[in-house]
Amino acid sequence: MKIFKVITLDQNNQEIILMGRGLGFKQRPGNNIDENLIEKRFSLSLSDNEESSVSQLLSNISLEDIRVATQILNYAEDIFNTKVSDSKVIALSDHIHKL
Repeated sequence: MKIFKVITLDQNNQEIILMGRGLGFKQRPGNNIDENLIEKRFSLSLSDNEESSVSQLLSNISLEDIRVATQILNYAEDIFNTKVSDSKVIALSDHIHKL
């Protein structure tokens, strides 16, 4: 089963990114997302200008880049016994994408 990346709106009409196995399978814009399929949820608090830039950035980053960044940061959390903020996933994904 594939892991999908879905860009959608939360209850406050803010753009969020959801990841999960089968999450976007056979889905169309406007469909509701099954909460049980959500494995990761990313959201940002940005100004309108920043939001536009991040949205464009994320549309260019592949799901595989995000998956690798998540695995690296999860490993770092285990090794250093600390919590890494979710915003670091986006930053690391961007770096991986540019390699």
